[in-house]
Amino acid sequence: MPATYYTIRKNRIKSAYSLGIEPDDDYKTLRLTEEPVRRLYFKAIDSAVEGSQWGRFSFDATLTENMALYVYAAAVDINTIYDENGTYQIDDIIGSEEVRDKDKKDLLKEMDAQRFVGKTDILLYALKGRYLFLAIEVVGEGTGSISHMRVDARGDNFMDTLPEVYRERNGFLHRYLSVFSSLYNDMEDNIDHLPDLLDPDTAPVDVLLEFGRWMGIDLSGNFLSEAAIRQLVRESYRLNRMKGTRACLQRIFEIVLDEKVVILEQNTLKAFPDAVEIDPRLKESGIYDVSVLIKKPMSDTDRHQLLHLVRQFVPLRTKLHLIQLKDSGVLDADTYLDMNAVLTEDVFGVLDDNMLMDEDVILEE
Repeated sequence: MPATYYTIRKNRIKSAYSLGIEPDDDYKTLRLTEEPVRRLYFKAIDSAVEGSQWGRFSFDATLTENMALYVYAAAVDINTIYDENGTYQIDDIIGSEEVRDKDKKDLLKEMDAQRFVGKTDILLYALKGRYLFLAIEVVGEGTGSISHMRVDARGDNFMDTLPEVYRERNGFLHRYLSVFSSLYNDMEDNIDHLPDLLDPDTAPVDVLLEFGRWMGIDLSGNFLSEAAIRQLVRESYRLNRMKGTRACLQRIFEIVLDEKVVILEQNTLKAFPDAVEIDPRLKESGIYDVSVLIKKPMSDTDRHQLLHLVRQFVPLRTKLHLIQLKDSGVLDADTYLDMNAVLTEDVFGVLDDNMLMDEDVILEE
């Protein structure tokens, strides 16, 4: 029988109490900051069945040798505390920023919480209860990350196949077989998620690069954002069908630069009226040359890598030129120019109404 999994993702992480931990935009990876102590207290995972038996808590952690990792786990059937002061939800105490860390640990201790040191794959066979509470603490200098957190409620696939006399929970045989159960469960989970590897929305970036090569597109170079890579892979079939057209180039630049560009083909410049001023350098280009005007600032390395990508979609004789446009300078009503101010020749200065200029300001013709 397949295992029951509880994934710890965005919703559980957002509702948890955290200190010294910064999640990525997609909440798949938690970054550990330079704080001396990082803490993460999760609210209860509810199995909806009293006396539930828990299997395994696993996650990936990247830590330095100076860091110590502690995991606390407790299971109870009641998520409410009753005392002379009133009624309290354990979730509210665990997730509160006002409750001291010592008080939270004391509460976990009262629930007979287990403490694990330096482990990222933890057996929870000794725990029994409807609500599972988990806490992670990382102490020490350095930075790191935590990801792929998951709770396996079942934990074992093989014990039920044995005679009843051998099914002692948390015994030697149970813990020994858990090694093979963990391998089996991980393999089964990878098989179940194989369709995700073929989906551009969920596949890892390395796999997306391979998909691009399958479609005849080289997306290497580490200059593309993950969002741009995913979109290029999604539209790879359509882009290949449009290869060699102006629309294809326009779409690629929009995906990569996230802005519209101006594409000037040399054979169309003659159609402009003589009254339109055109840079002489554009007029001197060859008949198969294409100039692309972009506003986004780019380094020389990014320019070369972008050209390498776009050249895969242009005709063989086409020569591409990337021209980066400069923004014009604008002086507002409160701008003050002293004697050291300089307006360069290729930047236009705009002076609005009520501009005060003293005797040290010179406007060249």
